[in-house]
Amino acid sequence: MSLAQRAAKEKADLALLTSVQAGEMLRLALKNRGRVLSWKVQQSHHRPGAGVSVGYSVILSDHTDLYMLASTARVNEAALAASTGVTLTLGHTRVHLWEYPFDPELPALELASDSSQLGAFLNTDVNIELLSYRPTRRAVLRIETAEGEDLYAKVVRPDAQRDLMQRIHAIENSAIPSFSLIRDAAGSVLNARGLILTRAASGVPLSRFYTAFEPHQLSAASSMLAAIEHTLDQIPPTAMLFPRKPAWADKCEHYAHAAATAYPQGALRAERVARTIRSLISQADMGPMQPTHGDFYEANVLIAPDELAVTGLLDLDSLGPGRRVHDWGCLLGHLAVLPNLAPTRYPHADALCAYWFDLLSSRVDPVALCASTAGVILSLVAGGRKRAESIAEARLSLAEEWAAAGVELLAGASSAQVIELP
Repeated sequence: MSLAQRAAKEKADLALLTSVQAGEMLRLALKNRGRVLSWKVQQSHHRPGAGVSVGYSVILSDHTDLYMLASTARVNEAALAASTGVTLTLGHTRVHLWEYPFDPELPALELASDSSQLGAFLNTDVNIELLSYRPTRRAVLRIETAEGEDLYAKVVRPDAQRDLMQRIHAIENSAIPSFSLIRDAAGSVLNARGLILTRAASGVPLSRFYTAFEPHQLSAASSMLAAIEHTLDQIPPTAMLFPRKPAWADKCEHYAHAAATAYPQGALRAERVARTIRSLISQADMGPMQPTHGDFYEANVLIAPDELAVTGLLDLDSLGPGRRVHDWGCLLGHLAVLPNLAPTRYPHADALCAYWFDLLSSRVDPVALCASTAGVILSLVAGGRKRAESIAEARLSLAEEWAAAGVELLAGASSAQVIELP
């Protein structure tokens, strides 16, 4: 199946799972539980080439409140069959359905979501808050213990657990401040299959600096960037031993596909941005391979704002070999979309983004930085459409602006040949 055919199929599947036909699907799946009184789409998740998943809040006639998942992704059907999950055919599409907190690919989710089970596992009373859940992929939960300590549970596919644990150990053994794994009295790491438990890192998200920034505070902005750079410099060389994960810009065609599925009226523009990014990457100096974080944006960087210091790195799933420009592109790309997302909260984020771009242009090739930043923003278009069409449009326009800036910089750097837009 071609990329275009896959995109069309997934677009149709998403439309199907969010249509009135989903109600009949839920009624069939829950016929042994009772009559469906009402249902509502809560979340949709699309991984281009890997299917779509939709979450529904469902109320049964006995007023039982359920959270149901439906997915066209490939799942462990043996695990699904062993639970209360079912597989139905809706139209020409096979759909797997299950009730949260069961997940056929995340066996630890039930343990992490159940206060009685998890409390017994940790030997304390706990309150649990679900922070994020991507069906079949991962979940993050905050755990408040009876002693008042905040812990975090990351639920992953079992085959991804060892890889992530190695990355966490690498940072634990480095000079970088971060969260720590929970260990028992004997010093052994406390975990279960597909479950990673950690203590909270200190500090607040880097976004706190963004909200407080004023255009005249350039010295503070420069110091904050220097502290962030110092943290990246401290990523240990052992990170180079991990498998390399592609950067956002490296997968620009993939994200153009996702954008086209979520925001069809922008499909041709998204494809054009991807072609431009690919062309820029082929001509820019992307820099050497070195240890990188791989998902380096404000939510994953904790700081002490008064000291302008980094106090912790989060989300180490992509830690490994890469190019520094992609960490910078991730930082700027996420910063660039904030004014449209929350203009009153980030009134001067545009000015900060422009200033940091100028400073970083002396550290990395600015053409490469434009391409990387455009790739990150393009990856955020599909997610923006879940909030509002206007946000998807604003992000696509912003990706176009960054790609065009890269073209202009490349043209100015070369008098022999001006790049042509694909």
